Amino acid sequence: MATALSVRDLTRSFGEGEHVVHALRGVSLDLPAGSFTAIMGPSGSGKSTLLACLAGLDAPTSGSVTVESDDVTGWSEARRTVLRRNRLGIVFQHFQLIPYLTAEQNVGLPVRLAGRRPDRHRVMSLLDAVGLDGRGGHLPGQLSGGQQQRVAIARALVNEPAVVLADEPTGALDSQSARSVLALLRGLVDQAGQTVLMVTHDPVAASYADRVVFLVDGAEAGRMTSPTVDAVATQLAHLDDLTRGVSA
Repeated sequence: MATALSVRDLTRSFGEGEHVVHALRGVSLDLPAGSFTAIMGPSGSGKSTLLACLAGLDAPTSGSVTVESDDVTGWSEARRTVLRRNRLGIVFQHFQLIPYLTAEQNVGLPVRLAGRRPDRHRVMSLLDAVGLDGRGGHLPGQLSGGQQQRVAIARALVNEPAVVLADEPTGALDSQSARSVLALLRGLVDQAGQTVLMVTHDPVAASYADRVVFLVDGAEAGRMTSPTVDAVATQLAHLDDLTRGVSA
């Protein structure tokens, strides 16, 4: 199976000397094409730092990040910006839609930023695919939170990314909207072969993934395949055991 994204021995440190903070400690991970991976761990475990390094928003201290066949670790900020625009789809917790642009315009924005004219048929097809047929002319303020997140997901898909990186995509949603968004992400994997990596605190959200990777103190502390809500919740309840395993 092809690998959409991989990291090897990834580290990220902040500060120097006795004030150094090791946010990531040698994380290695492969994302097979068409897979759904959840990253979990307590606050300060390195989840957000890992996502930032994968998205090219931050540069690792050491190690490598490979998108499809390209090692992007040493790329300049300008090249990483193009990478995010063309080959990575990013979904944020708080949607990050432009309030004065319609849903259709928000979805097509990455294409315009790349200097091209959006294919309106593709944009409208994506809105239809995420359940927003007929809402393309609505401003974000005219949409519910769940609908805004669906617009954000359509925007992330507009350039056919190698990977969709979702940062707590249900964190700002009510439970019904959250389930709808999670089912949408699951469907993208199962029906369209999209690769998704999601950072989450929620065992329900994690149960939609193919596997869960647990981080503790910046290092991998365990994995779980075919996760269930109860199994993930139980593992999270024993994070002290995971911490001891990392420290050993």
